[in-house]
Amino acid sequence: MKSSNNVRENILSTAADLFYKQGYNSTGINQIIDEADIARGSLYNHFKSKNELFYAYLEEINERWFEQLYSYIKKIKHPKDRILGLFDFRIKRQTQSSFGGCPFIKANAEVPQDDKKAFEIIDKNKMKFRDYILELLNDITLQNDLFTKEELADTIYMLAEGATVTASFQKSKEMIGRAKDIVDRLI
Repeated sequence: MKSSNNVRENILSTAADLFYKQGYNSTGINQIIDEADIARGSLYNHFKSKNELFYAYLEEINERWFEQLYSYIKKIKHPKDRILGLFDFRIKRQTQSSFGGCPFIKANAEVPQDDKKAFEIIDKNKMKFRDYILELLNDITLQNDLFTKEELADTIYMLAEGATVTASFQKSKEMIGRAKDIVDRLI
């Protein structure tokens, strides 16, 4: 018999896989229940609604994404290479997911405009990434005064995000690599 935590993890893992691969709107509660191989009551013992399950999914992938990012970047010694490593991390993740795209951008495209909680979670992820870029930039002496560090963090953030979206529909890492080359010249 599965423990309550294991059942919750199973539900969340199943939902995460389905939400990422086929989208929130195309994933039904019955499909989650069937694929998680649980009773309907088990799902509702852990999540009051599909929305609550979706928020838990977004929070979980946010936490996991940053754990993986920090682990990847901390292995890189040189401060400039850490910034460039952000793009290598994106290439790795996109390649592993067959260029499935960013789960937060995908979620953003599907949630109703009045779903403030979903947008808050998505925004928290994106701004935390932008703030991390700024944190990494603080270890670098800039070669020019073309940008402030805040402006450069915004620029790098937008290049990374735009390149990731482009990679998802081109099914190629090329634009992420180009964005990395641009950032290399900027810093």
